[in-house]
Amino acid sequence: MDPAPASSVEPQAADAAVPHAFAEAVPGLAPGVLLHRSRHADTVRGTWGGRAVVAKRIREDIVDPDERQRAARGILREGLLLRRVSHPSIVRVARLVEHPATLVLELVPGRSMREELRLRRRLPAREAASVGWQLAEALEHLHRRWILHRDVKPANIVYDGHRAVLIDFHLAKEPGPMRGGAGTRLFTAPEQVRGGHVTAAADVWGLGTVLYRAVSGRLPFHATEGHPQLTERPVPVLQRLADSRFGGDLRRAEVDLPRELASLVDRMLSTHPDARPSAAEVAATLRLIAGSDAAA
Repeated sequence: MDPAPASSVEPQAADAAVPHAFAEAVPGLAPGVLLHRSRHADTVRGTWGGRAVVAKRIREDIVDPDERQRAARGILREGLLLRRVSHPSIVRVARLVEHPATLVLELVPGRSMREELRLRRRLPAREAASVGWQLAEALEHLHRRWILHRDVKPANIVYDGHRAVLIDFHLAKEPGPMRGGAGTRLFTAPEQVRGGHVTAAADVWGLGTVLYRAVSGRLPFHATEGHPQLTERPVPVLQRLADSRFGGDLRRAEVDLPRELASLVDRMLSTHPDARPSAAEVAATLRLIAGSDAAA
């Protein structure tokens, strides 16, 4: 079953300076500050047995019993799914508490890739390839276990300059028939937007948008509303880089961005899912591009 429809409670920006405590305590968990407030859950930094962790709980201001029950099921489902996987580029579960429904996760060092790219604008090609192969291997690990992430985007990647980690699995589910619309508007594969049979290729598309943004400094699409991926093809990433940084000079862009990497990103954003490379192929190609950094 897909996640429940959107709540009437709107997401709010978290204030990392404001202490936060859960109304119903979990033994052993000492919550500290609010990191993120989604439509259904509060994500709080805290400690568990002296270890820094992140805890996800239902928002206290959701009062409807049915809505709270749906939110609790979603948190427990996410925790049970994460228990099925183990990979250095996938966030790890520290504890899953059933009553009250609480998902306690490792605190991953670093900052979100969204913040990293906001500060740096773009990454050098080899660094982007290093980030990409780690995430592609994480996706391959998920796909071998019949799991799709369904929301691969910069905000769901934590990066410390070396290790890249995929987080936030609240939309994850098995491949197959799905309702349309789940995911983040400009990062979601066309077939996931439309609904129908969705496969691992949708996650490859998501990672392709991340890499496109990382190497060019731009997103593949820029519409302020709607889903342009349903009707448009992204400008080839090498051309986008040339236009945005080198005054349209493609030769200068080719020095900055290897054609092999640009071609891979373009293939990952193919309109047709069957034309996209697998996560395993993406990982293997990016490892070669990253060179000695990936082999270390």
